[in-house]
Amino acid sequence: MVQASAERQAGTTTRTWSKHARLTAVVLMSALAGGLLFLIARRGLGDDAYITVDYARNLAFFGHWGVIPTQTANTATSPLQVWSLALLTAVSGAPVTAVGLLLVITTAASGFWLHRIAELTGLPRRVLPLLGVALLVSNPLLASTVGMETYLGIALLIGLVRHALAGNWVATGVVAGAMVLTRPDFAIIDLAVVLTIPASRRRVLRSALVASAIALPWHVVSWFALGSALPDTLLTRMGESWGATYATGLAWYFQHWKAAIGVTVLLLLCGLAAACWAWSARTNPRSTGPAQATLGFAAGGAAHAMAFALLAPPPAHWYYGPVIAGFGLASAVAVSALVRRRGSLVLAAATLPVLFALSVDIGHGLPWSTAPINGNWATATQYQRMAESISAEKPGATVVSPAEVGTLAYFCECQIVDDLSDPGRTAKYISEQLDRAGPLTRTLLSLNYLHRAPAEPIPAEYHMEWENQRADGPDQWPARLPTDPDAQVRIRLVPFHVQ
Repeated sequence: MVQASAERQAGTTTRTWSKHARLTAVVLMSALAGGLLFLIARRGLGDDAYITVDYARNLAFFGHWGVIPTQTANTATSPLQVWSLALLTAVSGAPVTAVGLLLVITTAASGFWLHRIAELTGLPRRVLPLLGVALLVSNPLLASTVGMETYLGIALLIGLVRHALAGNWVATGVVAGAMVLTRPDFAIIDLAVVLTIPASRRRVLRSALVASAIALPWHVVSWFALGSALPDTLLTRMGESWGATYATGLAWYFQHWKAAIGVTVLLLLCGLAAACWAWSARTNPRSTGPAQATLGFAAGGAAHAMAFALLAPPPAHWYYGPVIAGFGLASAVAVSALVRRRGSLVLAAATLPVLFALSVDIGHGLPWSTAPINGNWATATQYQRMAESISAEKPGATVVSPAEVGTLAYFCECQIVDDLSDPGRTAKYISEQLDRAGPLTRTLLSLNYLHRAPAEPIPAEYHMEWENQRADGPDQWPARLPTDPDAQVRIRLVPFHVQ
């Protein structure tokens, strides 16, 4: 009898070690996927990624909140991304390396939480996390957002679904609050997920109170100290015109990046099919858990997409991150449920979207000089050369950017100013939006900017402008058109004249 008890205890210990080993392997492989993506993407970070890196560097090294060290600004869309990068920058001493470290952490967390979802729903514990992470890191559009808050938001979305499924209202509220700090508009995702999953629906109010306790203090501080509870980019982006809006953006992108958008649309269609399966299977006792997880991911992504379609901002490609990730994760859960019943043939078919996406990524060249989808007016390397040239020839000068500020501000020993780095220039966009707004919106915006101090644009000595000629000169640099990288254009530095 004693021997039988010892054997049972040994068997339990073995199973526990085996469980931990599987989880450790999943987390390590997920982290490795994030590390490989960073090694491929690090030279081609987008300009908006460098804006976030600028904020993090200034916060880590100078305790300063702004794009440039001399001006306090409120244009960081993702406070949590900035704080995370600043912490990792302070530890590593290298802001761009911090981007890679955070990406590794977020993909590892994604794998961890997907493994927990598999445990909760009875799905294969290797298939769901590894397929889910593979779909996320291989997708060209998502991969084009490295350095921004997309992968942090995705990891938190997975954590939100995991805790909502378990009915843990405290953890659900903590993750929901972190999502709001990642981007204020992610509150829409929080609400959609919590209302979609029955296990968490009864605890909506308590989760909302916890989320508010997490997110509200920063917004109160921002309202008083930075002059706005919400980032100023809310209005600067709404004031831009790209010839397309969020609702028509993927069709607009498809004209210029057919392969990358093609595999992205394929993933969206897979997610839509998964949501249809989940809706039909939600009352089946054997499929209740997977169906709820699938619907949670799909509802979160769809709710965010519908809200942005109504707001109609210009179609910045990272705005599509939540719906692509939500539908991609929904398809991963649905496939895992089918693998449990139908076996390896389903899994083999499910890897096709990953293979198609990888073919686009690899076909773009390794490592990337630019991301597969890049709407910037110059590559990171081109902007770096411009910044280094200005630093050598005109150190300490104040220069108006040619439309993008992040990479120039990172590499230039000067003041690069525009509507994102200079509050005086941001004020113009705020005034324009207030003039266009209806009575209710104007009242809300006026309340939001109640504590904003008046600011004048920083006097500039030079500005960077476009030049179609191909002549070379010390103050002229090659650039690119976002939709035609082969076009021959230049940016030149000229004395600034107030218009």
